[in-house]
Amino acid sequence: MKRNSIRIIVTAGPTIEPIDPVRFISNRSTGVMGYKIAEEALRRGNKVTLISGPVKMTPPKAHKFIAIETAEELLSVLKKEIKKADCLVMCAAVSDFRPKFVFDRKIKKSGKELKIELIENKDILQELSKFHNHKLFIGFSLETENLLKNTYSKLKRKNLDLIVANSLTKLHNPFDDKNLNVLIIDKFKNFTSLKAKNKAFISYVLLDKIEELWYLMKRH
Repeated sequence: MKRNSIRIIVTAGPTIEPIDPVRFISNRSTGVMGYKIAEEALRRGNKVTLISGPVKMTPPKAHKFIAIETAEELLSVLKKEIKKADCLVMCAAVSDFRPKFVFDRKIKKSGKELKIELIENKDILQELSKFHNHKLFIGFSLETENLLKNTYSKLKRKNLDLIVANSLTKLHNPFDDKNLNVLIIDKFKNFTSLKAKNKAFISYVLLDKIEELWYLMKRH
C-alpha cells in the first residue's frame, strides 16, 4: 500500500432476495457507479476492496473482490472487512425487503392467488455505526421526490460524512452508464451540484471530496 493511500471499501450493484430457487426480488441497479468509483480509487493508488452484487461487468483489479447476493451476505462481509478499512463507500442498492419465507422448490401455478409476505432487511449503515469512529462513511440516495430534503435527512439520520443524491423521474433515469444530475452533500453542509456528468467524472469529484475529508480528519 502506498504512503498516504486510503483503505477504501466500495459496495456496488444490487442485492437479490430469493423467493424460490428460480425467482428473486431485486432492483434495477447495474453497478456502474460503484465500479467507476472503485476504478478511480485504484487509479489514485488507494487500497480498494470491492464488494459487489450480481452485475454484468468484469470487476477492476481491486486488492480484494468479494461477490455477494443477499443483503444479509453483504452485512456479514462488511462486519469483517470494515475493521481493516478507513472509508466505506456504500454504493450498493440494497433491497429494503426480503421474503419472510423462501420456498425450497419452484413455485408452480395453481390458479389461486399467491401472497408473498415481506420483512425488512437490517439497515446496514446503522448496523455498522459502532465502527464509524475514525472512518469515513459515504452513502447514496435515490429519490423520486423532495430530493434535497430527503437526502439531507438521510445524511443526518445515518450519521454520514458525505452523501451522493440523484433523482429518478420520467426524464432522469440514473441506471446504467448515463450522464446524471447529482447532488453531493457533506456533513458540514457543503453542497456540490453536478449537471449532466458521466459516472467516471462523478467518481473523480467524489474521490476528491473523500480525500479532503480524510486528510481533514487525520489532522484533528
